[in-house]
Amino acid sequence: MATFYKPNAGFKRDLLKPGDIFINTSTFKPAHCGIVVDGLDIIHATGKGIVSTDIDLWGNEAEVFRPAPVLSKDEAGQVTNIAVEIKASATYGITRAGIKSTFSTHNVGGGTRARLEKYRERLKNDQGVVKHVYCSELVILCYQLAWIAGDAVNQGHRLFINLDGKHTWPSTLRRYLKGNNNWAFLGEYAA
Repeated sequence: MATFYKPNAGFKRDLLKPGDIFINTSTFKPAHCGIVVDGLDIIHATGKGIVSTDIDLWGNEAEVFRPAPVLSKDEAGQVTNIAVEIKASATYGITRAGIKSTFSTHNVGGGTRARLEKYRERLKNDQGVVKHVYCSELVILCYQLAWIAGDAVNQGHRLFINLDGKHTWPSTLRRYLKGNNNWAFLGEYAA
C-alpha cells in the first residue's frame, strides 16, 4: 500500500485536509477512526473521552479517505465544526461501541432518521449534539449532520454517509468508503 503521509519524514503536512477520515489498520483491522479538523488535529472518540490529537501524534497506521471532489472551505468548515461540537458535548459510548454496533444493523432506517432529526435540532439550538458516541459514529455524524437542508436531513447529498452510525464498526465504514465513488482512498498514514 502506498504511504500517503509519514510524520517527521519529509512528507508535507499540507497533504492532509480538514474532513479527511483516518481508519486505523494497526490492530485487529480496522479498529479505530477519526476525522481531521483545522490545525491538522484528529478528533476521535476513545475510552479516555472525545479527544483531539495532533496528526503527527496519531500513533497508529491508518488508511486515509477524502471526499471526491475535495471539500470546499465552507463544506470542510461545516464538517469540522460539527466534530468540534460533538467533542465539546459528548462522552465515550462504551455500550454503543461494544454492544449496539455488534448486535444491530448498520442500515439507515426510521430510527436513524429520527435520531438525526433530534441531533439536528440540538445542533441548531446549541444544546450539544449527542451525549454518547464512539469513533465511527462520530465520523459518520459529522458527514450526516453537515448536509442538513432546511428542516430535514438531506440523505441525497453525495457525501451523506448512508450508514447508521450508532450501529457501525470502523470496518463497515471502511468498506462503505472504499466502495463509494464520492470518496477517494489516498493511501496509508504510516506512524
